Amino acid sequence: MGTVQIALSEKSIQKVVKKAIDNFHVTKSGASNGRFRASYNLGVKLHGGTVDLQNNPDEIKISELDVVYDPLNVKLEIDIPEMCVGGFCIIQSPFGGCWLRAPKICIFSANPDISIPINLDGLIESEISGGFKPEIKFFDNPANAGMNEYQAHANNVADKWQLFLKVNWLDFDLIDISDTVGNILDKIIDNFIDGIFGGLPGWAKSILSWILHGISDIIRGILDIVDDIDEWFSDLLGVSFGIFDFILTEVANYFLKKTPLYQLPTPYPIMPGNPPVLLAIKQLGVDIDATEMILNIEV
Repeated sequence: MGTVQIALSEKSIQKVVKKAIDNFHVTKSGASNGRFRASYNLGVKLHGGTVDLQNNPDEIKISELDVVYDPLNVKLEIDIPEMCVGGFCIIQSPFGGCWLRAPKICIFSANPDISIPINLDGLIESEISGGFKPEIKFFDNPANAGMNEYQAHANNVADKWQLFLKVNWLDFDLIDISDTVGNILDKIIDNFIDGIFGGLPGWAKSILSWILHGISDIIRGILDIVDDIDEWFSDLLGVSFGIFDFILTEVANYFLKKTPLYQLPTPYPIMPGNPPVLLAIKQLGVDIDATEMILNIEV
């Protein structure tokens, strides 16, 4: 048994990791139920970041990786209990009953009564940083079942040693929620309130204005919006929807299960020919220092 070493520079590792980052894309959607309902449609990509080799412990460190939300659409729906005015008797009948009644007007009869769509594309800034250690896996390719090693090589379905990355640590940092988010929500609520009374007679407007005094605060109360709208949106996205944990989980699974950085077929062709000379790789190991990654190939 012998060992062959292949040294990969930090620059070459950076290129491979960057390519994997650029190919990352996940989607998710979900909704909640109740008097206040919220739904979302999410797409996530990754961009930028810096990649460095560390040797204490051996790991690949990815820093300040931008999370790109494309798209991030949120819809807030509120069901307000129905309110009615009018319907009272204007002229009583001397024989009982009523000869003339005021019109009865009801609002908030729909379900939901308020629907607030918000497009958050480009309005939320967040980053991911993490440390990853090499994880070697052997892929027993089912496509070569019944083939000998030469047939598997000729059909490009040989077994493979694969180098993945396993998370040592992973952090999510919510950098900023743009003030535009709060402005959008305020404008939608204000427009809704202004439009509630459209087309109603003057007497109904006067009564409803009194009943609905402070409805903006009522809506915010239903939404549980405190003074800090950034904190409210962060809680909605991160806790209620679980979006931030979802992103971290998907990043970890992407590098550990879906995207090998390197693959070595085994047996490995060391000399072309008909048939070629194939060399079986018995094991693959990895060492990292500050300047390079070394592949230890046992044959």
